[in-house]
Amino acid sequence: MPRIEISPRSVAIIGGGMSGTLAAIRLIRQARSPLVIRIFDPNPELGRGVAYGTTDFSHRLNGPAKAFSLRPDDASHFADWLQTRANRSGWRDFDDRLLAFAPRWLYGDYIRSELAEALNAAAPDVELEHVLARVDDIVQEHNRVRIKVDARREFLADHVLLAPGVFKAKPGFAVTPDLHDDGRYLADPWHPEALDKLRNVEDVLLVGSSLTMIDAVVSLEARGYRGNYQVVSRRGLVPVGRNEAQAWPEFLTDVAAPVSVRAVLRAVRAQIAIAKAQGEDWQRVVLAVRPHLTRLWQGASLIERQRFMRHVRAYWDMFLHRVPPPSAAVFDAVRAAGRVRLHTGTPTAVHSAEDGRLDVSVRLRGKSAEIVLRSDAVINCTGFEYVWKRVSDQPLLARLLEKGYVRPSALGLGIDADPQTLAVIGVDGKTSDNISTMGLPLRGVLFESGTIAELLRQAVLLAPLLDAAGQYADEEARDAA
Repeated sequence: MPRIEISPRSVAIIGGGMSGTLAAIRLIRQARSPLVIRIFDPNPELGRGVAYGTTDFSHRLNGPAKAFSLRPDDASHFADWLQTRANRSGWRDFDDRLLAFAPRWLYGDYIRSELAEALNAAAPDVELEHVLARVDDIVQEHNRVRIKVDARREFLADHVLLAPGVFKAKPGFAVTPDLHDDGRYLADPWHPEALDKLRNVEDVLLVGSSLTMIDAVVSLEARGYRGNYQVVSRRGLVPVGRNEAQAWPEFLTDVAAPVSVRAVLRAVRAQIAIAKAQGEDWQRVVLAVRPHLTRLWQGASLIERQRFMRHVRAYWDMFLHRVPPPSAAVFDAVRAAGRVRLHTGTPTAVHSAEDGRLDVSVRLRGKSAEIVLRSDAVINCTGFEYVWKRVSDQPLLARLLEKGYVRPSALGLGIDADPQTLAVIGVDGKTSDNISTMGLPLRGVLFESGTIAELLRQAVLLAPLLDAAGQYADEEARDAA
């Protein structure tokens, strides 16, 4: 009887940013039998993605070091690591390591060091392979999945984890190639060389007013830019600076399903009024809401979730995802100097003016009329795209939707999945046995699915499921042998 070779169990992780890397770290630490983990990502450095790939040390984490440990049982782990690593990096802009707002690049180093430590302590025959390529397609075959990278390379996996991270949002207006080529339009607000070229212009227009906009301002100021900023966004909201505060006492424990957005808002506003009357920081109330987010979201109907997205989401993003104090200080100083003008509206067109500058047409909110803003350069700070159907530069997403392996969430954000197991749900309404997801693809299912605490929870949940991948199939093959 011929011998049947049993290939090692394998898990394919599509995406090597923070989500995919955290899943790999947890899986490596848990696996006790032979397993091959392949991470597919063209970025040569795992763990960085968009968030932690910026090399600008003025781009900080939006929370203190004590909130960013990757060891759930050791809250000061990152802070302790930072104190040692900061000395070697040349960055020591902190007095208290626990309250340090570290550069995002250093946090990427921390993620990578955790991956290296996990590999050093891995069980025998537990391997990690980084495939420096973008996945073009996946094909389900019986109880395995075929990963197609290009015309020449294919891989088999017992389980696939979709962890593609974020996709940069495109503006709602056309941009001619010449504006890209000469540097007057920046699609990437974190591109250091492109920002260098704007150091001496007089006026920069920023499309979007989220934390991405703050990054752009901080980067330009660090380069010695002394011109003016025009900021255009649909609601004209600007993120608030983060204060260090303790969470407000619990007040949402009695809210049960079905959850009403109005009821939660009334409760939050009442507590904020009490806090202000007592001379307390209103941000304490926001901190008290955060632990209840998943429960409230799961307890809300689709109609209530849609109501939240229409009327509350933009304000929630501004209040929850606050500006780290060092960045807030820079932006506040720029505003105090009268160098920032806010416009509430939507850009509709950008074209070159006769004098070589740019004319940006903006439709004002609530009005049919448009105004034209003159600027030397435009930077796209609109943040990220969560609707997979709008992402045109990632063919894998379109193919997954076309094949019905996944379906959009009910809100249209990301994809649908079982919130308990993170298994994707196909167009037939069935949960997949061998495709899971984590992180921002779960935006519609879990909403705040990309926070550090939530990603750690998802990694812990997924690890035993991924570790079990292929075990049943291997047992069948051994029986046949």
